[in-house]
This record gives sequence, C-alpha cells and structure tokens, in this order.
Amino acid sequence: MTFYPNQPIPLDINHHRYCRERKFPPYRHIPGFTPHPVKDPRGHSYKKEHKRSCNTTNLVLPPEKWQNNQQYLYGVDLFNFSYWWEAHEAWEEDWCKSKGNHKKFLQGLIQICAAMIKQHVCQWRGVKKLSVRGCARLSEVESNHPFYMGISLASLLHRLDLFFRNIIDHGQYNKPIDSSLLTPLPLIQLVFPKNVKQPTDTNHH
Repeated sequence: MTFYPNQPIPLDINHHRYCRERKFPPYRHIPGFTPHPVKDPRGHSYKKEHKRSCNTTNLVLPPEKWQNNQQYLYGVDLFNFSYWWEAHEAWEEDWCKSKGNHKKFLQGLIQICAAMIKQHVCQWRGVKKLSVRGCARLSEVESNHPFYMGISLASLLHRLDLFFRNIIDHGQYNKPIDSSLLTPLPLIQLVFPKNVKQPTDTNHH
C-alpha cells in the first residue's frame, strides 16, 4: 500500500456507517498531493466505473426514497470519513439528473465537499466562497423542507456555520490556523423513517 502525505484525519473512525457494503478507497484524494483517482494510472478508481455517466438513462430515485439510494448513503459515509472528493463524485450523477430542491440540495453538499478540501490545504479564500455558496443552497432547501433526505438541515447548517465561521475569521494568507480555534469537523447525521431498518455496523471497511 502506498502512503500519501497530507491525508485528512476523520473526526471519528468509529462513526456509524450507512452503506457498509461499499468499501472505502485506499486514500483520500487531495489535489496536488495524491494521484487523480480516475485520470492517473495510480489512481484508486483508474479504469473503474466509479460513477455512472451523467449522459446515461439511469433514473434517479426521488428524494423521498433516499433511504434506498445506496449512492447517496455511500456519499454520506465518504463525507463523514473525510473522503470529500470521493463524496462529491458519489453525489454528482444524481445532481446532474435531479431538479428543483433535490438539485439544490446535492449542489450544496457538493460545494461543501469542495470547501472542506480547500480548508484542508489552507486555501481560505476558496473556503469562504464555496462554503457560503454551499450553505446558501442548503438554506434555500431548508426554508421549505427543514428535514430533507434524512437530514435536519437546520442542525447541519448550524454545525457548518460554526466550523467555517472560525476559518473565515482566522484564516490569513494560506497559513495554517491554530487548531485550538477550530470546531470539530461537521458530520452528516441521518435519521431513518421509523418503518425502515437502519443499517448496523459490522465492519467499517
């Protein structure tokens, strides 16, 4: 196994998984530090069908069926374990094909993923731009749907605001921020309908 520098560290390596059938990639892609997962022969998804094309005719499950959408659940797992680039990829196809609030919601999550990568490499301007845009999209959805695709958006937006506000307030000139000034990495918590059995963990990988 190849080890790469500057890998993000998940907040909780024992955090509950929602799609435990899918294994995690061997590394977290950070542009400039790791091989591009798809374009580089060393990439963890090189020549693999890591996601379906936006041009295919595969149907997107409606948002109310989110608990059956394995790609969505896997994206949540990836995000919670700091695979931000990979989470973006997991959600991208549904974003391409969705409409209305569903599209805004996924776009917001994807922009938050990009902001998380920017904060990891201390690119504070990018953090501000992407986090503001991502939170704005999620807020638009929250105004009409406080609870969307298993997520309390008010709760998630609060955690994102605390995390990114400290970065925006203290980040200067692409220099690292004192860790004592940062709040914990925001995680996505899903609440399943009462009549749906929630996945249980047996193995995180």
